[in-house]
Amino acid sequence: MKYCIGVDLGGTNIAVGLVDLDSKRILDKVSIKTNAPRPCRAISQDIAGLCRQLCDRRGIKMRELSWIGIATPGVVKDGVVVSASNLGWTNEPFADIARELTKRPIFVANDANAAAYAEAIWGSGAGEASLIAITLGTGVGGGIVVDGQIWEGINGFAAEIGHMVVEAGGRQCSCGRRGCLEAYCSASALVKETKRVMNLYPDSLMWRIADGNIDKVSGVTPFRAQKEGDFAATMVVADYINYLAIGVANVVNMFQPAVVCIGGGISGEGENLMNPLRDRIKRISFGTDSSRIRVEVAKYRNDAGIIGAGLLGMMKEQKSMKSMMELIIEKFAVNGNFVSAVPYGNGHINDTRLVRTKDGDGEFHEYVLQRINKNVFREPAKLMENYVRVTEFLRKKIKAAGGDPEREAVNVVKALDGKDYVVDKNGDYWRLILFVTDSVCYDKVERPEQFYDSAVAFGNFQYLLSDYPADTLYETIVNFHNTPDRYRQLMEAVENDLSGRLGEVSAEVEFAKSREEFAGTLERAHAEGKLPLKVTHNDTKLNNVLFDKDTGKGLCVIDLDTIMPGYSVNDFGDSIRFGATTAAEDEADLTKVNFDINLYELYVKGFVEGAKGGLSDGELELLPIGAIMMTFECGMRFLADYLNGDTYFKTHRPGQNLDRARNQFKLVSDMEAHLAEMQAIVKKYS
Repeated sequence: MKYCIGVDLGGTNIAVGLVDLDSKRILDKVSIKTNAPRPCRAISQDIAGLCRQLCDRRGIKMRELSWIGIATPGVVKDGVVVSASNLGWTNEPFADIARELTKRPIFVANDANAAAYAEAIWGSGAGEASLIAITLGTGVGGGIVVDGQIWEGINGFAAEIGHMVVEAGGRQCSCGRRGCLEAYCSASALVKETKRVMNLYPDSLMWRIADGNIDKVSGVTPFRAQKEGDFAATMVVADYINYLAIGVANVVNMFQPAVVCIGGGISGEGENLMNPLRDRIKRISFGTDSSRIRVEVAKYRNDAGIIGAGLLGMMKEQKSMKSMMELIIEKFAVNGNFVSAVPYGNGHINDTRLVRTKDGDGEFHEYVLQRINKNVFREPAKLMENYVRVTEFLRKKIKAAGGDPEREAVNVVKALDGKDYVVDKNGDYWRLILFVTDSVCYDKVERPEQFYDSAVAFGNFQYLLSDYPADTLYETIVNFHNTPDRYRQLMEAVENDLSGRLGEVSAEVEFAKSREEFAGTLERAHAEGKLPLKVTHNDTKLNNVLFDKDTGKGLCVIDLDTIMPGYSVNDFGDSIRFGATTAAEDEADLTKVNFDINLYELYVKGFVEGAKGGLSDGELELLPIGAIMMTFECGMRFLADYLNGDTYFKTHRPGQNLDRARNQFKLVSDMEAHLAEMQAIVKKYS
């Protein structure tokens, strides 16, 4: 795993967290009092001690850390804290001192900038080219991130959004000027205004919420009373939202970022704040109703400082990667010149970037750039041959049927040399595809219709490719869904017991052994001519379907790396395994893991409808068996990996692969109990 440490240095506390850059989470954290003001070296010694403490606690050596990032109050420029009044520092070489004490690369940024960076890279702005964060706390802070880089300005003072004037000659601000956004929209300002209005309205519900004590008023007080219809509180909240909207609208009009992110304690009001705020912003700004500009609540709150600090080391990587991306894009036949390339999506296999170019007329064009993972796909050229042959076939079919091949199929952009990929100086293979505008992917089922629509999409995928000669495709991963071979691999893992874990999984091993005969069911059906070889996707999860952003309907199937010869019932079964369950794949409490027959029926309906009569009688009969088979196969793979020492599937905690295996085997048992009902449902819709 790739570790770093994020340090959130405040005037009151020093919070330090160990961050796993792969799983995108804080593994452990610790904090102590800052006891400021103190010298920079003294506080740096405390930080170094906390970093060692965390590493010792997790069994990690300090030298294994990729870097240490520090978020600090005050003005920061090139690792120097120019001024930080609450720490008592002026022109302190913070990064140099911390580097000397920890012997690790050190990155330092202003705390608001670090929080913005957390949102830009992992949070509400992930995958976007630009983000501006506004933090509503004791003051109003801000941060600007463009193309993976924090914009500090020439002197480190950039993004002082709180001191943007929203009313000339208005309220006195702590900075000495009048009319600043901070004087209207900080938590302190909101509390002050709430108290003023409460004194004017002694019958306001805000008094009851504050227990009759004006000193107990907080930023939450007017929002709570407003929800109950209190007139005075409604005035306070409306006034607050109006000024905040003016500030955000100014930011939108000046910068046109992809995302404006609202953080800080008051953002905890969620949609009660955001809905009227967005509505007001739309009326007084340019562009917020376009699909590329979003006003969102921050994803990270209390941990924003640690995560943002921990990610600071990525800025150097992002800058280097941008230069590399530009060189690669220049080798593709794109429209216009390179503008940006930012991380995109949540895939675990290929390195994916959203690329923007700009043509001579000032129009922007978007593409998805992917580096093919050679550890998984050993022959990228053959993979791309499959990829392009199938996508071109699909385009012709869609066009002939009167569809839109630009939106309903994956469109590969050729390299200038005529190939379908570019090979860089490291021997890595890159492909470029057109980005489908106004489309969206979902990582989990948010409503049942999405599961149905994904079934229609994968069923239609089978229909469109029903006459494609499957035997002409390469196997990108040999024996990927050969269940008897997966059983053989499990038995090898049992025999070798590389990690000495066999004693704790005897029940699971017996479960698999008792189904050895079942494992060969589909292979026997194929040998008997009952189950034809077809073009299959082999990774039919919900997030491999693009949906239209406006209609919510499925547009096209994506992520075609595993396109190869296979059985349609395996594609069907993989979706059922993943989607027709009541719990996450690694849920350890098996009482929560159950087969959802209603979701199964919904998927059968969609899959059969999408296939438009293109499934044979044998395929229809074996759909329920495909669901059980894929679940059984996946459980065996998890169990084998657990016995082998967790070397294939990524894990984030001890025993996770064993929990996954038990989870899948529980689903197998449930499906077996419902087999007659599953078969009846297929007959109903076919």
